[in-house]
Amino acid sequence: MTEPLRILLAEDSETDAELVQHELKRGGLDFRIRRVQTEPDFRRELGELRPHLVISDFSMPQFSGRTALAITRESGADTPFIFISGTIGEDVAVDMMRAGADDYVMKNNLARLLPARKRELREADVRRGRRLAEGALRESEAKFRELIEQASDGIFVTNKDGNFVLVNSRYCEMLGYSRAELLQLHSEATYPEGEREKRAQHRAEVRERKASLYERTIRRKDGTSFPAEVSIKLLGNDNVQGIVRDITERKKAQQVLAESESLKGAILESSLDALITIDHRGNIVEFNPAAEAIFGISRERALGKSMAEMIIPPRLRDAHHRGFAHYLATGEGPILGKRLELEAIRADGTEFPIELAITAIQSQSGTLFTGFIRDITARKESEEKIHHLNRVYAVLSGINALIVRVRDRDELFQGACRIAVEAGQFPMAWIGVADRETKRVKPVAWGGEAEKFLASAPLSMSENSAAGRGMSGRAIKEKKAVIANDIQSDPRAQMREQCKERGISSLVMLPLVVQGEGIGVLALYAKEVGFFDDEEMKLLLELAGDVSFALDHIGKEAKIEYLAYYDSLTGLANRSLFHERLVQYVSAAQSEKSRLAVAVVDIDRFKIINDSLGRQAGDELLRQISERIESHAGPIRMARISADRFAIVRVGVSSESEVARLVEQWLAECFGPPYVVSGTELRVSAKAGIALFPNDGTDADALFQNAEAALKKAKTTGERYLFHTRQMTERIGEKLALENKLRQALEKEEFVLHYQPIVDTGTRRILEVEALIRWRSPELGLVPPLQFIPLLEETGLILEVGSWALNRAVLDHRKWVEHGVTAPRIAVNVSPIQLRRREFVEVVHKAVAQDTSPHGIDLEITESLVMEDIETTIERLKAVQLLGVRISIDDFGTGYSSLAYLARLPVQTLKIDRSFIITMLGDPATMTLVSTIISMAHSLRLKVVAEGVDSEEQASALKRLDCDQMQGYLFSKPVSFDEITVLLGSGIMRQLKPAH
Repeated sequence: MTEPLRILLAEDSETDAELVQHELKRGGLDFRIRRVQTEPDFRRELGELRPHLVISDFSMPQFSGRTALAITRESGADTPFIFISGTIGEDVAVDMMRAGADDYVMKNNLARLLPARKRELREADVRRGRRLAEGALRESEAKFRELIEQASDGIFVTNKDGNFVLVNSRYCEMLGYSRAELLQLHSEATYPEGEREKRAQHRAEVRERKASLYERTIRRKDGTSFPAEVSIKLLGNDNVQGIVRDITERKKAQQVLAESESLKGAILESSLDALITIDHRGNIVEFNPAAEAIFGISRERALGKSMAEMIIPPRLRDAHHRGFAHYLATGEGPILGKRLELEAIRADGTEFPIELAITAIQSQSGTLFTGFIRDITARKESEEKIHHLNRVYAVLSGINALIVRVRDRDELFQGACRIAVEAGQFPMAWIGVADRETKRVKPVAWGGEAEKFLASAPLSMSENSAAGRGMSGRAIKEKKAVIANDIQSDPRAQMREQCKERGISSLVMLPLVVQGEGIGVLALYAKEVGFFDDEEMKLLLELAGDVSFALDHIGKEAKIEYLAYYDSLTGLANRSLFHERLVQYVSAAQSEKSRLAVAVVDIDRFKIINDSLGRQAGDELLRQISERIESHAGPIRMARISADRFAIVRVGVSSESEVARLVEQWLAECFGPPYVVSGTELRVSAKAGIALFPNDGTDADALFQNAEAALKKAKTTGERYLFHTRQMTERIGEKLALENKLRQALEKEEFVLHYQPIVDTGTRRILEVEALIRWRSPELGLVPPLQFIPLLEETGLILEVGSWALNRAVLDHRKWVEHGVTAPRIAVNVSPIQLRRREFVEVVHKAVAQDTSPHGIDLEITESLVMEDIETTIERLKAVQLLGVRISIDDFGTGYSSLAYLARLPVQTLKIDRSFIITMLGDPATMTLVSTIISMAHSLRLKVVAEGVDSEEQASALKRLDCDQMQGYLFSKPVSFDEITVLLGSGIMRQLKPAH
């Protein structure tokens, strides 16, 4: 039977303790619990009970949960620790998790206790597993060192600077140093002075060729030297590995062989190395017992035969013959006196590696050549094994260093793949994570040639897919490594051809397991068959465990980071993060010279709702409120700053009235419709305080404080919202009231058109009229345009009112025609907002289509509007010109028109601004400017209209300047439709007196 879970509970309330036990029993948990209330009891039970889990209240009369946590962690026990509390805040919770707590659960939400318990126990299992894995790593390291300790040759490894980092006992024995002494030395100290230059040359050759074999003189600690054969190999991490063999005896044998023919037979018989002597024809004349054993050929069979045919593989024989012939012809041989590593062939046809040293010996019958040969198959296998392990150790070391440094999951993944390819010399590596929705493994990082390879890889986690579950999916599902040490013969491997093309023979899929769940896979590919044996796999499984641990750690850090900056209930930014963002928004607004608004919103009577319906209902209401506000403000610009209070920042606002409209809209849409919580319909209202940058503060602190001050005043006065200054609130209130009246005016048809005549300068006959909007308010009377036109443009109502004005002018023109009145053309002013709209041409077309053909509508646009987006303006004006509409440029002289663009514009008339007409009689410079405008317009074949003509002196001067038309109070002020109709009947305006 499974042992019951042992739980230590620190809780002073018996009722709360019963609730905890009830919640654990409800989850079907088998447990034994002991409750304590004092520190001595806690210490005793922690030692005696050895609990699997500690649960502690945060605040108790005789004891502190903070103290209980400290005692638990000081004990060295890796026991999960969970706080339960009814009062602990987020800041305290974050501090406790940093101090070593694993989770915290609110007493009013004990349903979270069971999932928290399961999660923390899983994490404790992972930590225990990690300790076991670390022990396995130490065991693997011990086996690795045991392997090199058993070697009969000396073995060392130096780093890129030449310092020893690894030596075996045999090497220490050869040199007469202790291991500690050698590890403090630079490798140059083991060579005589004359050898150091030669060694530097050899090291450069090794870097170029990766591996070489040399004869060197090694200096011992006592100053004596001995000849050695040194095999040098460059490792993947830029370290150098050397295998050293003392060849003193071999040298003596060679010397004796050269000096004393009488000892030849004894040496040949007793030598452990194969000794083969050939004559000048390449035929074997000596073949010792060691050669018989190594090559599987008897001496009788070998003597007199060509050495090349007997022991050299066919593919190397041509090179051997050429080198031998060259020596016989020149007396020079590049291989004499050197140690070489070659391939040889046995009698059964198998090839194997040998070491070869050749000496030329002069005899009575001519030059003989003796080869000293050693089978180095075992050494090569040992070297390759060490090389493999070094590669894996380099990856393990590099990734562990990466884990210490990085705090981001993607950076960890990319770095791990890079290290596997660069340090581990794996041709491909990739990491994939499990996508539970698609049931596939999704690659998220890769190195080497993996990116193209993965495009067609079977990455399904489902056995029901067309290709079946891939090896990566199997590794994740089963949480076990999946190995294919010979891809071409492994039936599970599904991409044999692609691997063959890349020279890949082995692969392993290492599962990444976090909190007991397979969440991903690390895939490594090797060129060698059988690469992933038991020794490598122990290290690679440790590697996967380290990556998994790092992922778990990154996840916990992210959780702490989240609690530090986000509200756990709503997921919104908290007060700290909102303040940081507000600082950034204010800085940007200062740089861009723009404006922003901060609003603090408080929920009315939230405490009553919370107390009456319960905490869970209150939490649900807050979540729903935050979702509604967030849908308007956006998550980045919103925060929950206290229990029932939210903060919003709005950037790029143009005016106070815009802010007021937005706040009214937020309040109406977020708190107008009822909320439904636990089946109960709730009507909720709120108050808001608003502060504007830069008016109410030039830094984040001032803005936030002033917004809260405005909220406080709004709660006191009962206002739905208030700006920081009362005057601003009143002014905005007036503008909003006026805006509402304007909207009603449009609905109730309170707008009217007045018309002002435009007359011929010579005859004073009415040629055109200008339509001007007026508002006849029942409360305010006839409102001047300057009091409402800017507000229409600010609110966008000008689009509807402008469209109405265009349609009204068309209908008035049609009425004149239908009643037989000589109808002049009507010039209608166009707002910049109208012209910028994409549907502007369509609006004009629909309006003029209501009139008789031809219609009599023209448009007036201001000079500055024309120049805002000249290309788009020209395009749209040409389109309306095709409808029979003529274009006038109004207020000419006040903007910044370019003559080049003016010549391109499809306009027929320039209207000189009234400011020039009023001052031209008293200012010669202005008179010259007016004259110049008229001359320029005529040169461009444009008509000129002078606005604001109020006196006969002005009219006479304009006539002398050859101005085409005039408009002003000298002839008539803007009048109603009926009054202008009467004037149209008279035709000539000469008799009319100006109406000032």
